[in-house]
Amino acid sequence: MTTFLIVLHVFICVLLVVTVLLQFGKGAEMGAIMGGGASQAVFSSSAKGNFMTKLTTFLAIAFFVNSIVLTTIKSRESKSSLFDDEAPIAAPLNSDAVESKAPAAPTAPEAAPAQN
Repeated sequence: MTTFLIVLHVFICVLLVVTVLLQFGKGAEMGAIMGGGASQAVFSSSAKGNFMTKLTTFLAIAFFVNSIVLTTIKSRESKSSLFDDEAPIAAPLNSDAVESKAPAAPTAPEAAPAQN
């Protein structure tokens, strides 16, 4: 299920990029006035813009919904953290910090080495 949703997510991403790049800018309609294109075409400038706008809106909503679903599924599957395997924090190098927490035990005097 997760693999299918990830493949669907990539497909939606590619389609969304393509539809955004195919749309006309705000000043593109002025070029059609100066003798460009047939006015009775299926995708005239207004019809194409309307269709592409609706398609972009649909793909954006599908992208957000799929993102939320994927996040929810992956967060329920994983109960561990990236930091679970981290090494514990090392003891401080400052000797004053160690002495203030626990008093040092008295040490026994060392025996003198035997002389030959």
